[in-house]
Amino acid sequence: MRVLLADDHALFREGVRLVLENLVDGPLEVIEAGDFVQAVSALRAGSDFDVGLIDLNMPGMDGFDGIEAVCRAAPNMHLVVISASESPTDVRRALDAGAQGYIAKTSSSSSMLEAIRQVLSGDTYLSPRLEVATASDDGGSRDQARNVLTPRQRDVLAMLRQGKSNKEIARDLNLAEITVKLHVTAILRALGVENRTQAAILAAKIGY
Repeated sequence: MRVLLADDHALFREGVRLVLENLVDGPLEVIEAGDFVQAVSALRAGSDFDVGLIDLNMPGMDGFDGIEAVCRAAPNMHLVVISASESPTDVRRALDAGAQGYIAKTSSSSSMLEAIRQVLSGDTYLSPRLEVATASDDGGSRDQARNVLTPRQRDVLAMLRQGKSNKEIARDLNLAEITVKLHVTAILRALGVENRTQAAILAAKIGY
């Protein structure tokens, strides 16, 4: 397994590396980065990563913009945020930006391994006590959608309105299909709707 480990504290990276070396079965390669710029550079170097363990708050870039940048650089990598913040809003924004998991830094080492296992299987993982903020429904205004959706999610929402499948959206936006699936899940959660049809209806209502 090839892991990108990004955190601005070297001591924390060393601790996580030791945990991975002790808990992961099979070959393991860990590439470290101290900020989002280094993380994106490592991803663009040409080698594929299975999992990214990324701190939310690092120097040089807003954390949520950084997550989006990482996802653009490696759309097929499974991304898990490891953060000291347990804010429900931060958890939701991280997931909406493209993360597939969110681990509080106070979690146990076994929780980290479980997160890796779950995201590799296509599921979303949150530390047990974490909560995810939901967007309030104030009538579905355009401003609301702009506040709760990332630019890429608004692109996906517009295509949902056109009735396109995940495969078609992935082709048109040059994304991996699993990334589109994650965006759709985030859109439904952020807009407070239950399915693609409801999302499409809301998109039509607000003019997307």
